[in-house]
Amino acid sequence: MSDVAAQDAFLDELAGLGFVPVQRDRRGVLQLARTPNRFLTQWVHDDGVDVLFTWEFDLGEYVAERDWQIGAAETSLQVLYPQRDVRLPRDLEAVAAEIERVERQLAAVDLAEPER
Repeated sequence: MSDVAAQDAFLDELAGLGFVPVQRDRRGVLQLARTPNRFLTQWVHDDGVDVLFTWEFDLGEYVAERDWQIGAAETSLQVLYPQRDVRLPRDLEAVAAEIERVERQLAAVDLAEPER
């Protein structure tokens, strides 16, 4: 399989997980997004060699919807991110495993028992 065909196949596989192309940055890195719910966005930055996986959770909107607030209640600035993005091979199984790890970690957040 040619490099171009392999890249196209990988992008097709990402589409199967729900990732859609959003833009290319000025270096040509393709940025794809997946939104499993209205608060969580997962990103893959594909440079054709490997991928950078990251995510963001709209914490401000999440708490506002529950009639809570953080600080002065400026919801637009309250976004939860990982401290470090994860570099992965251009491999669907690696991306799927990282999605599962992140979603499992987010699902384990228990505000009533934060020490768990």
